[in-house]
Amino acid sequence: MIMGSFIILDESKLIFVSFEKGCGGHSIARTLCSLPNVYWYSNKNNGIHPWNIASAKTSDIRQRRVAPKHFDREMENGDRLPPMYDYIQDYINDIDWYLRAIFYPAIEKAQRQTSKMLVFPTHLTTFQLRQYFGTSACLNVLYDPLKASKRYITTVSKFPAYVKFNGIVPKDNEYLKWLESISTIKPKFTVADVWAMKNHNTLYSKKYEEEYYNEISLQMDDRLAIRKGAERDSTVCTIHQDNIDWKKVKTYLNSL
Repeated sequence: MIMGSFIILDESKLIFVSFEKGCGGHSIARTLCSLPNVYWYSNKNNGIHPWNIASAKTSDIRQRRVAPKHFDREMENGDRLPPMYDYIQDYINDIDWYLRAIFYPAIEKAQRQTSKMLVFPTHLTTFQLRQYFGTSACLNVLYDPLKASKRYITTVSKFPAYVKFNGIVPKDNEYLKWLESISTIKPKFTVADVWAMKNHNTLYSKKYEEEYYNEISLQMDDRLAIRKGAERDSTVCTIHQDNIDWKKVKTYLNSL
């Protein structure tokens, strides 16, 4: 249990899929949501069932145009759960404040709506998850860094980057205002454009392709080393993106 300021969060009812961008975390999460004791964020935009991947063709979720297995965390009553901290850290640079003021209260409310486990794809490492979510179930996803880097370029880099996080991020937020300035140049700018603006103060173009790929490749190598270090943690279930041992995952979840 996570307790404090009248918040009682049942960490045993949370499953975190810890993965790097472009490494299939949402696909793994959809499979987990097929289990009878795991909640699925069912609606027309995500798909009524977690295996309704073809629903991406009619979905309003922009990321699904690039990665069809992506989904948003919207409860049956319409409540949209806040993102994990890694998705919002550029806007809010205080993880402790964010979790206690925004995330924990929203999850506690969601847990009052269902007795099933809630799944969250996240790019936080299992070390970070253990620090803030105690004994919650954590899947640690390993990957082939070459394949992961290429998939990042073909999917993640093309994701829409102008995300306002209405209701969480104030309109005068410094990072949000910076994104707004980019939108005046290119309304539908991407993750790659944000990278180029940070590094070259201009929008992304083909001339940055090699530099961008090399940077992502280096990050994938570094992050993989961290993830391999978590293999020694018996409270974490480490799997490989290319060969998922679902029997191992099921045994792990049943042991909690």
